[in-house]
Amino acid sequence: MKTNPDYNCPLCPRLVAFRHKWREAEPEWHNGPVDTWAPTAEDGGDASVRLLIIGLAPGLRGANRTARPFTGDYAGDL
Repeated sequence: MKTNPDYNCPLCPRLVAFRHKWREAEPEWHNGPVDTWAPTAEDGGDASVRLLIIGLAPGLRGANRTARPFTGDYAGDL
């Protein structure tokens, strides 16, 4: 099972346009998909799950800049 999209994945035109806009605006930033994890039987996940979106992750000035999720953007108090 493939768990990470290609760096220039073309499947969602809206995300493609977003990446191109920010690659022009901030060429030093990562501006690509951030590696993810896939659910496995060992961690109790269901391998048939294709996509799970829990909420809006901060990333415009954090993960998009550093390629590390949850760094640099304020997400609120948990």
